[in-house]
Amino acid sequence: HSAWESPAYDLLRATTFAACYAARNLLDPLVRFEEVAILAYHSISDAPVETAVAPATFDRQLRALTARGYRFVSLASVAAWVAGRRTIPRKAVAITFDDGYADFETAALPILEQHGVSATLFAVGDAAGSREALRNDIPLLSAEALARVRARPLVEIGYHSRTHTNLAALRGDALARETAAASPARFFAYPGGKHSRQAAEALRQAGYDAACTIRPVLAHRGGDPFSLPRSVILGGMPLWQVMARASKAADWHRALRHQYRASRE
Repeated sequence: HSAWESPAYDLLRATTFAACYAARNLLDPLVRFEEVAILAYHSISDAPVETAVAPATFDRQLRALTARGYRFVSLASVAAWVAGRRTIPRKAVAITFDDGYADFETAALPILEQHGVSATLFAVGDAAGSREALRNDIPLLSAEALARVRARPLVEIGYHSRTHTNLAALRGDALARETAAASPARFFAYPGGKHSRQAAEALRQAGYDAACTIRPVLAHRGGDPFSLPRSVILGGMPLWQVMARASKAADWHRALRHQYRASRE
């Protein structure tokens, strides 16, 4: 293992993140930070995989964000704000889900509707063809279930590629096949967050409004709409870490990590 994968580095990273969040909480009443975050979930279930979040935990996270003054907004609102086309609450969170698991309809959606929270669901186009890349056996939404979900007013369906492949490795026709959605979609999520200039351009040409990657920082006005950053929420995360990912602490921690790595190279 490299130094970046050692238990000591993991402890340093967690401690630094906690310190950033503590500093943010001390300063926020004075500074009134602008915090616009996009959170990425996967399965809302008790499945024994890292990205599965238990339903009760998900419910608790939404309640905690509300209690801390965050307003839930749509991904479309964040994308328009990033592009300079609209205003947004000072503390805003957009909720997204990747892959299109069946438990979105049975577990996540009832909780979202209870809280009045909108969400964007990024579904893969070819469930069978995506199974190996997803590396789990959690059931995916059937075509019928996806149609039911699409009809719900709080849900927007985005596209997550045809077979959940690494788009950064594709060019030409192969890239076009993976990014062309069978049903109209305004938003795309790069599988694993991996993308390239060619992938972003293919999405623009295909008519998407914006695309999401994976990067644990806040969204910022004037950023690239085809590289919207999202923080992945994992099942084992303590509540404070989820809250910190929606706060200025996420940006500070990312900057400190870059500075630390640069000093060690």
